[in-house]
Amino acid sequence: MGCAVSNNNVVTTSTHVIPVPIASNTKMSNIDASHISTASNKHTTNILIASHTTQQTISETLAQKIVDQCLSCYLLNETTPQSLSARANAIQWCDVFVVVVSRFYQRTPFCMEALNYAKDRHKPIIAILAECIFRPYGALGAILASAIRSIVLSDDASFLHAVSEIIASTRTEMITNKNPLNVTDLSQINDNDMMHTFPQGSSTCTVLICTADDGDSVGRLIHESLLNTQLSLIVENLSKPDATCSVTQCTVFMPILTPQLEQTPLCRAALEQARFHCKQIVPVIAVEKWRPEGWLGLIIAGRVFFRIFDQETANKPFYDSNPITNLRVATEIACQPFPSETEREAIEKNALQIELDICKSKLSIWPPKRKSHVINSMKARQPVRVQLQEPHADSYFEHTHHSITRITFKAPPAIVDQYGLPKRKLLDCMISYQWGKQNLVREIYEDLRMRNVETWFDIWGSMQGSTNDAMATGVECAKVILVFLSKKYIESTNCRLELQYSVQRGKAFVILHTEPNRALQQWILEAIEGFPQYDVYSYDVLKQLINGVPMIDVIVQAVRSLAQAQPPDPVDDCSAEIFELRSLLDDARDALSAETGEMRYRTCTRCGQQYDNYLKNGCKKHSAYYLGGGSGLLEDQWVCCRQQTTDSPGCISCEHIDQPRVFVEDPYYGTSTWKPA
Repeated sequence: MGCAVSNNNVVTTSTHVIPVPIASNTKMSNIDASHISTASNKHTTNILIASHTTQQTISETLAQKIVDQCLSCYLLNETTPQSLSARANAIQWCDVFVVVVSRFYQRTPFCMEALNYAKDRHKPIIAILAECIFRPYGALGAILASAIRSIVLSDDASFLHAVSEIIASTRTEMITNKNPLNVTDLSQINDNDMMHTFPQGSSTCTVLICTADDGDSVGRLIHESLLNTQLSLIVENLSKPDATCSVTQCTVFMPILTPQLEQTPLCRAALEQARFHCKQIVPVIAVEKWRPEGWLGLIIAGRVFFRIFDQETANKPFYDSNPITNLRVATEIACQPFPSETEREAIEKNALQIELDICKSKLSIWPPKRKSHVINSMKARQPVRVQLQEPHADSYFEHTHHSITRITFKAPPAIVDQYGLPKRKLLDCMISYQWGKQNLVREIYEDLRMRNVETWFDIWGSMQGSTNDAMATGVECAKVILVFLSKKYIESTNCRLELQYSVQRGKAFVILHTEPNRALQQWILEAIEGFPQYDVYSYDVLKQLINGVPMIDVIVQAVRSLAQAQPPDPVDDCSAEIFELRSLLDDARDALSAETGEMRYRTCTRCGQQYDNYLKNGCKKHSAYYLGGGSGLLEDQWVCCRQQTTDSPGCISCEHIDQPRVFVEDPYYGTSTWKPA
């Protein structure tokens, strides 16, 4: 890493002026500015309804009924208003953020950006569930798990019920919310501040580092640090006279976020251009103890961003990495070609069509009898609670801790791919914790890793793209949530959201209390009731024996036993077209099973779970042998994972089976194993 770069390394770009692209606005029928509250009435109640344009009719109907009740209402979708400041101000203006939930809302970045910002601004959120065959997932599902109210729209009568619930919930929030930080100047909720012309630079680059004067030194530092990546880099200071911006010519746009950048109109216009042209944005905050809250806060809402203030913070060690290295990795990932949703789903669509053709050729009647795929979005999934065996060991069964680095062992598996998109990988558990406990968490993760427990938590660069999406994907993929409860965990908005979404998805819990004498809210007590709980105030506690078994092994066994008992948690992460093809294939396979008499759903002879014969993944087997016979110096155990019983859950992924199994002893070595494994 070098020192600050000289002025000669910064590319100067030529200027020509181009019009700013303007998307077509969607008008708000029967809703005009007179229905939006003014600052003169401090008792006015402000409601914002956010939706995708495909649900605009629903939004307008709700808005008109709300206005008829003498409340103020504003509509926001992916195109209206356009300017960043107007969108941010509209969200700040509202007392309650109402979101009309749909597949299109889930899959539209500008819609999710608004919801993430509402969450960051601590706005009370009300969910209007407008599609009966869609269950929200990812960041949308996670944020809605904390909604103050969820309402299903099914018919005209439900509109009146929805309006009544919205108004009642809003008024309750107005009473309990003592200090709302709302924008009250209506002139701030319009597109009048957008630049009608944009001073476009002509330089072509891979990475454009955009800065103002107060972030210039950090921009140059990053430029110097990324030179060895062989990427084409330029730095543009947009606070200079006659400044230009080459945002349309770059692949990755890296704004250096500072107070001056937030106040510079050209910087805001540059970010609006980056959003409009779907550029990959990698934000860097360059001012210590500062975070943007206005339009710039909207840009980073839900995003992974970096904090680099100077050479020292850029290279400050963080385990086996540092901020500038993590920024370099994120930048290189962002430079890769990003497939469209259509391209990403084309492979699955073709695979589904092949399977449908096979079913069609075998069935006597086509199409098959269809069954309802309506989802009860109001009903939370329920976890399976199990009675755990009392720990017991008669022979030597001590605990030895092994430290892990990226050089010697694998880091937690990435929960998102190189594009920041969710990867559906079955996990035994996800670790949910507050960052202040990371040293303890890391040590316990190392023990889990040594025992072949597939675990994920957000360290070592596994977080890419949207932080809320990554968190939600971890919850969705995990069978068990290992929670490190502390005072700061309970007080943290993000930790609380993580726990609420885990409850909504019906996850099992193993609770580690990391501090004594801590009061828990009633909903938390209800969520963790009946699940194993342990007091782990320091790492040394894990070495203590419970009936001869180290506490860490007791915890691991609890995780495994609970994970094996949990049913699959399917995620509806697709377009309406793909969902219809999946549903049709499901119906076709049911029809084929009925015609042939061949059972589709069977019971696994290894784990006891029911499984779909077309989808056999989700089971576990042991990767090594069982050592013991009750007379050795060492405690009987599977050498691959230290579990003590012969029929304990497996430790590596495999397919379900329905063949009979036999436990076979090798008399020569004194070891045993299952056949088939």
